[in-house]
Amino acid sequence: MPSLHAPYPPSKAAVAGHMIHRLLASFPIACFTLALATDIAYWRTSNLMWLEFSAWLLLAGITVGVAAALFGAAFFLVRFGTRTVRFGWPAAVGTLVVLILAFFNNLVHAADGWTAIIPWGLPLSVLTVLAMLVTVWLSTSFVHDPGMGGHTYG
Repeated sequence: MPSLHAPYPPSKAAVAGHMIHRLLASFPIACFTLALATDIAYWRTSNLMWLEFSAWLLLAGITVGVAAALFGAAFFLVRFGTRTVRFGWPAAVGTLVVLILAFFNNLVHAADGWTAIIPWGLPLSVLTVLAMLVTVWLSTSFVHDPGMGGHTYG
């Protein structure tokens, strides 16, 4: 049986040596974190601009997040050895949980005014960011496992 740390051939789903899903994943991370910040800004100021920013940030994060999840799923299901990495499956499930939370958060943000943020919008944003942080922490097992990235370490 091959070792988990055996050298893997470079992935074909890479741009300049970086995995496509990793490149795409940074965009929803920024969007969901900024959506939390704009929710807090709306909660503190009641300026509708912040509500609109939150809704658009959530939509953009979900859109790119789904693309990242599709590339990540292809990498996870096709690449030999990825499913045996310690936190591989929890990270994959965590990605789905984050996208589902963000989707429902976006539905809540579609309401007008104060009810889009309080009582459910802001807590959903906090929950989305917390789930995202746990998922990012779990997915570092891919980063630190030699050969899991688009390049080999040596």
